[in-house]
Amino acid sequence: MDDPHQNPPGDAGPIRVVIVDDDMYVRTTMARLLDAYPDLHISNTYENGAEALEAVRADHPDVMLVDVGMPGMDGVELTRLVREQAPTVRVLALTSLTTRETVSAMLRAGALGFLFKDSFHEAVANAIRAAYTGLSVLTPKAGDPLATPLRPDDAPELSEIDSRILKLVAQGLTNDQIAEQVFMSAATVKYHIGLLREQLHATNRVTLAVRAGELHLL
Repeated sequence: MDDPHQNPPGDAGPIRVVIVDDDMYVRTTMARLLDAYPDLHISNTYENGAEALEAVRADHPDVMLVDVGMPGMDGVELTRLVREQAPTVRVLALTSLTTRETVSAMLRAGALGFLFKDSFHEAVANAIRAAYTGLSVLTPKAGDPLATPLRPDDAPELSEIDSRILKLVAQGLTNDQIAEQVFMSAATVKYHIGLLREQLHATNRVTLAVRAGELHLL
């Protein structure tokens, strides 16, 4: 029997991608950015593993981006079941922060690689292409033993305006849209978001929203 990790589907056309993440902002933002690449097509997004597993045969995805830490069926269990029921589907794990144990569990379940949610969308697109051809993708930080989840006790004290801006960022608003709501210039909003990213150790808006949720700041 052919190894499905080595033989991608032969259909011509864009690589069909499914995103599974319980964070709506992550799902919608990543889907919008990746769908802009002509060789990628986001066929669907799901907020939990049970929905994704039920629909995987109907979607016929080539690659699935799976959040590791989801309530109910987590990414490890979803990956294991997908690989059992639809072995031609490649799985890439998505996470904000993780541990060696989590990386090992996802790889044992059948994931081809590991991506951090703060990766640039071009890097994610390249990882999808690599996984489609059967290549493993493992970001350098994935093996960092110091990578541990953030705790609510780690949350910085935010001013009222920073807290409001952070919540608007998590809702997916642009700088111009936020500026209208907080009565600031877009440049000032951008400055505040930059400070928030430094405080929460986030490299982009997606990770900023994710870490704000982890720290119960939303």
